[in-house]
Amino acid sequence: MAIFRFLSITIISFLLLSPLVKRTVETVEKPVIVIAQDNSSSVISGKDSVYMRTDYPAQISSLEKELRKKFEVASYSFGEKLTTSIKTDFRERETDISELIDEINSRFSNRNIGAVIIASDGIYNKGANPFYAANVLKCPVYTIPLGDTITNRDISIQKVNYNRTVYVGDKFPVEINVRADKCEGSSSDLTVRKGDQVLFTKKLFFPSEMSLQKVNLFLDAKEKGIHRYTISVSPVSGEVSKVNNIQDIFIEVSETRQKIVILYQAPHPDVAALRSALESSLKFDVEQMKVDEFNQPPEKYDLVILYQLPSVAGFPNLGKLLASNTSLLFCLGSQTDINGFNNLKTGLEITAAKQTCIESVPQWNDAFALFTMDRNLLDVISEFPPLLTPYGNYQFSPASDVLLYQKIGNVQSRLPLILFLQTTGKKTGIIAGENLWKWRLSDYLQKGNHDVFNELLNKIAQFLSVKADKSFFRVKCNNKFLENEPVEIEAELYNESYELINDPDVNLTITDDQGKKYPYTFGKSDKAYFLNAGTFPPGAYGYTASAKVGNNFYQKKGEFIVTQLNVELLNTTADHNLLYRIAKAHEGEMVYPKDMQHLAELISKREDIKPIAYTQKRFADLAGNFWVFLLILAFISAEWFIRKRSGIY
Repeated sequence: MAIFRFLSITIISFLLLSPLVKRTVETVEKPVIVIAQDNSSSVISGKDSVYMRTDYPAQISSLEKELRKKFEVASYSFGEKLTTSIKTDFRERETDISELIDEINSRFSNRNIGAVIIASDGIYNKGANPFYAANVLKCPVYTIPLGDTITNRDISIQKVNYNRTVYVGDKFPVEINVRADKCEGSSSDLTVRKGDQVLFTKKLFFPSEMSLQKVNLFLDAKEKGIHRYTISVSPVSGEVSKVNNIQDIFIEVSETRQKIVILYQAPHPDVAALRSALESSLKFDVEQMKVDEFNQPPEKYDLVILYQLPSVAGFPNLGKLLASNTSLLFCLGSQTDINGFNNLKTGLEITAAKQTCIESVPQWNDAFALFTMDRNLLDVISEFPPLLTPYGNYQFSPASDVLLYQKIGNVQSRLPLILFLQTTGKKTGIIAGENLWKWRLSDYLQKGNHDVFNELLNKIAQFLSVKADKSFFRVKCNNKFLENEPVEIEAELYNESYELINDPDVNLTITDDQGKKYPYTFGKSDKAYFLNAGTFPPGAYGYTASAKVGNNFYQKKGEFIVTQLNVELLNTTADHNLLYRIAKAHEGEMVYPKDMQHLAELISKREDIKPIAYTQKRFADLAGNFWVFLLILAFISAEWFIRKRSGIY
């Protein structure tokens, strides 16, 4: 008994010192096998569609179960979106294989990934080329080719080029591209309809086995609103798929363009550059004239661009322009009378002992929020050459919004190059530099077009020419959605003091082109309203939103269109060559569906796909071990048992 008590007390006393034990822990990680199934509709567009719907789902499920016996399996389905399970309903309307590869690379970058299995027809219509995207994968890639590589007899409308927005009275062009495969010697009728009215017909003849035909026509924009046009080609005998013979386009017809006039004192290449950029958009009706020829009332225009005005050569009275609510855009340069410009009190004042100019490179202001520019476009703008800007001390209103700052040499200054000022009922923009034509040429040298320069000027003009909404009830809704996009609408409600409120309910009714109504009630956010109405079938829709605040009743009406997403039907010929190249580039194989069950055996036999054992040395508190507790309990129990047995109390 003394020994048992001595041992138990000794161990307990020793544990009070918190001794640590060094341990080596070994963890075994199984290889991860990724199975990715193409769930897009093009997979079942071939002759083997019955097999893909009936037998194939059981085969891919059996392969997944077989692999789980030895490996950890991660399953995915890809199409227009990525899901973490294998789906074989083949309803996805787009295919993005690169998104799948990016997900695998990010999720399993530090894991023991053994192999990737991609079951697809090789057709992709979204994202990057999967062959190059797969370069980030550092494991074997196996592919299962699906679909039909044989080109079937088919006529399809490949693409329709048209202007999404036109104006009342315009004749707008439509370009239709029709492709015919294995239709040599056949003909088809191309028809353009608006409702039941036939607007255009043409007979197409296909002289070769693969024929591409381009048809150009002009349509009239007679009424304001969103109009639906149906383009169709009649099928030929033996055609496999007729779904791609019809395509709907939706065109928004607006009532008026925004009118812009460019005024100048003397000719300059910048004037032509400004006009070319603005005329690239159908939203603007652009005029240019010398300032001494301008005799129109300012209210006739939505925006007046004053190029290097007031000029050192003199300028008529600007009083009418400044007193009107018409937005102004000043372009400053070497011929601008800076003192005269300062006297206009635009919100920017440049003071200098002598009127001179220096070169300044544009630098984007990350805090600018009046409108957005794509990050890729900002990279192009950062490479634009310097403008000739007035030198001096710039003082501008703290309420102004700076779009671009001046970078002088290697010094990033806080001097504005392009800025905007807003006062009650009026907007003013200032471009503090000349030689904008060099930006246009730089854009062409970098990208082969003028898109970035045009977009920059169009966004500036759009912001300045659009009049501020001063209504108490405002509804924001895009005018175009894809059929797989939810229709999201925002609303704002103001009281008489123009304070945001969201106490009253806001109701909205969406009406389709058949007159069917869908009633909704907006959800309330912090101080506004938001509605996710879900997805709608392709068509033209109108909506009416209403709210009641006290005795005031507000109502807003608008329109939007939902366009069909049919890119999966434009190309239905499987690209097995792409799948073969991906597999060979990553030391894998392309295995046909009939041999799919051997795929698990091929992966199991690979010497480079093995479990990985990790060892880690750790220090643990000895007091936390269960066997120490049992040992102490055994000593104390033994002492108690002996005392009980011997009758010693």
